Amino acid sequence: MAQPSWGKGFKTEELLRAYFLRAGFFVVRGIKLKIKDTELTDSDLLVYERSATLARRRTVIDVKDKKSPQAAERLFFVSGLAQILGVEGAGVATTDKNPILRELARKSKILWIDGDDLQRLKKSDKVLYPNRLSEEEMFDKIDQLDKLRGGRKYRVLTEDIKSSIGDRFGVSSANRAIEAFQVFVDEAIKSHPKSVSAEVLSRLAYFSCSLAAASLDFASADSALRPTEERCKLMSNAIRYGENAQDTFQKLEWTELALREYIENGASIAREIKDKFTTDAGSFPSEDLAEIVIKLSNTNKLFEVARSLETAAFRVYPVCFDDLATDAKSFVGAMLDFCSLDRRHFSDAMSKAKEVSEKETTTASEEECPVQGKLL
Repeated sequence: MAQPSWGKGFKTEELLRAYFLRAGFFVVRGIKLKIKDTELTDSDLLVYERSATLARRRTVIDVKDKKSPQAAERLFFVSGLAQILGVEGAGVATTDKNPILRELARKSKILWIDGDDLQRLKKSDKVLYPNRLSEEEMFDKIDQLDKLRGGRKYRVLTEDIKSSIGDRFGVSSANRAIEAFQVFVDEAIKSHPKSVSAEVLSRLAYFSCSLAAASLDFASADSALRPTEERCKLMSNAIRYGENAQDTFQKLEWTELALREYIENGASIAREIKDKFTTDAGSFPSEDLAEIVIKLSNTNKLFEVARSLETAAFRVYPVCFDDLATDAKSFVGAMLDFCSLDRRHFSDAMSKAKEVSEKETTTASEEECPVQGKLL
């Protein structure tokens, strides 16, 4: 595959993402951090690690591949960013080789990847995946689809679900990813057979599904030591009502009281609203999805599902639903059932896209190489 003409900084971000993926982490690149739709800054990489039943770790990494990287300023910046986001770790990748800064980073418990580290990675031909799309190539596909359909819908939605894992990683980001998954799959199924649209939308469905899996894996740690039945109920309510189900019901009760107090016939209206909300929320089959989440998160299987689906989303050659690994296929199937989407129709859409790509391209290299050691 011909190497694309990325900017130097973007290429380094892609290189580091590949490094952490090979080391066994779940990685998202280019997260825009927003408050009330106002973009404040961005995180070049978010690295998520699951090392044990209760152990979860998120690390934000700032990447600066420049002649004058202002490394000291980036160290303080990423430290503050990690604190604001409430993540467990922070890191800086910089061309600076000053040993004083490495020592300062060590004392501050900040992962430090300096110029020498970057040079070693750049010289290796076994870090970048030969059969993987870059972030830029993926967004080029998304932008082409948006242009074809006259808008920026898919770009905006993809950026939104990435943004949600920056400051709302857990049930909130999972629910946002599930909503996006429903949109992507529904439109993939409706796309013309053998179209580029079917391929791109299916990739986005996998990507949103991977974010949901990683988010739910992170959220599952809160109840990891509770009985399975209780864990399933808590997860089902979280998927159905949001991150804090109790808070949702409390808000509903306050709304009901306000209607009864200040609106004519308020008691009747309040009762009707409450019944409608309860019926609609109860109609979502969250129990089945919650059950598979709990089952997979008892070990590291849900984490590996997230990694597997992220890989499928970025593969140069589209991966059919039927060809997914067993656990990944089960999770995607549960997501499809939850969203009332037909598994066979989604599988057919993927098959069509795969057939086109295989006719137009040659076989991808499957060569893999182990990473020697971990930085985190």
